[in-house]
Amino acid sequence: MKRDLTRKETVFVASMLFLCFLGILMVRALLSPMGEIGKITPSGDYASGAFFTGILEGYNTMDALAGLAFGIVVVNVIQSLGVERAEAVAKNTVRAGILSSVLMGLIYILVTVVGAQSRGIFPVSANGGEALAVIAGHYFGKAGAVILAATVTVACLKTAVGLITSCAQTFLKIFPGGPSYTVWSVGFCVLSFLAANLGLNAIIAYSMPVLRFLYPLAITLILLTLLGQLFGNDRRVNILAEKAQSALPFAEQGFGWICPAVLGLVIGLAVHMSGRNSGEKDR
Repeated sequence: MKRDLTRKETVFVASMLFLCFLGILMVRALLSPMGEIGKITPSGDYASGAFFTGILEGYNTMDALAGLAFGIVVVNVIQSLGVERAEAVAKNTVRAGILSSVLMGLIYILVTVVGAQSRGIFPVSANGGEALAVIAGHYFGKAGAVILAATVTVACLKTAVGLITSCAQTFLKIFPGGPSYTVWSVGFCVLSFLAANLGLNAIIAYSMPVLRFLYPLAITLILLTLLGQLFGNDRRVNILAEKAQSALPFAEQGFGWICPAVLGLVIGLAVHMSGRNSGEKDR
């Protein structure tokens, strides 16, 4: 209980500081835009497929994958507040998810607008980190580096606290006779520190193939979980939806999994309904 409360307080404080520092930068940039979005010419893959490129780039945020891990944190916090009934925990978790989704959506929209406006003066940056550094330096000079450093630090802190503790708890359950919670936590911290020193471009280059493999599975799993009541959470639906893969529409854009997943869902629902109808007839 004490561990959960400490983690909750740390994440809350870091989140508030993150919003404050980011808010300072966003407000300043929106009040004095560097250019008009309508006059900015798209470049690279955004010129021919902005929608799909934007979503694929969104994989780099790892929000969906982190959300699967953060679910443990949210559930533990809700239970620590005295909510015990499974239905009540589920409802509060959904509410927390909706609130965070709305806030994150707003943040991403503002960052996108400010980034696009910066093209009025600066060329395309290699990654989002460099773009923010350029924007912060333009508006605040040397102080901009301090503001951006504080923003990134607290943003990573709140994410790191949630992910490290969640992963440590998960691995502790998977290997009950293995290392302790503390050992797992320290180990993940050390590995993350080493990976961070590779640089953002290298991290993105190494992680993108993995993310493109894991994200379709994660999105499909999330959708199947949300729609589980439609088929009584029948495992056959999940198996068919996850294994149905082939070269179908949107594959070139990195979304070839959509049609197989939908097809697998339809087949799984038909199998589920057929099995249920057969059971009713036998009665």
